Amino acid sequence: MTFHKILASVLLLAAVPAFTGVAHASDISFFVGAEMPGSIKIDDVKKALDNGPIYGLRFGRNYVRYLGMEHTIAFSHDFLYPSGNPDKADTRGFLYNSNLMLNFRDIAGNIVPFLTAGAGIVHQFGDKDLPVGTKFAFNYGGGVKFTNLAGPLGARVDFRGYNAGVFSKKVNMAEISFGLMLSLGR
Repeated sequence: MTFHKILASVLLLAAVPAFTGVAHASDISFFVGAEMPGSIKIDDVKKALDNGPIYGLRFGRNYVRYLGMEHTIAFSHDFLYPSGNPDKADTRGFLYNSNLMLNFRDIAGNIVPFLTAGAGIVHQFGDKDLPVGTKFAFNYGGGVKFTNLAGPLGARVDFRGYNAGVFSKKVNMAEISFGLMLSLGR
């Protein structure tokens, strides 16, 4: 099975809950942000990585009043590039993750703070011999959703940390993003 077929299958499975069951609070967000990776450890040697932009889509759905799930697919055209290399390599990449969401609704009207944690993959592609490749990743974070600012339109701010890799070529990175959100359901 090719990588694109696997990605299409994962996205389809992630979207299925949107069309089933009772219409609890759901949202879809388009976001832009920055990845700040710090460094990668290869054979006990740390190598600094450059920051890069990230763009993506998040789909979230509450299954009970305060607890839900969210799926993220994000892309970057300059992803986890090693610092200090004079030749600019082709380093594209994407993130996919599924998270549990704890939404603190009813605190301040349309302002919904949240906490999130989950797992997924970090995938770097482009030129040969890129330092990261494909890694299983844990992520955690939080933020604030500003729901229904203009009808169903809102906004959100996210702060996330990622831990990718287990034994070698481990990468820790932070993400900050801002998004336009469309609220669906109740």
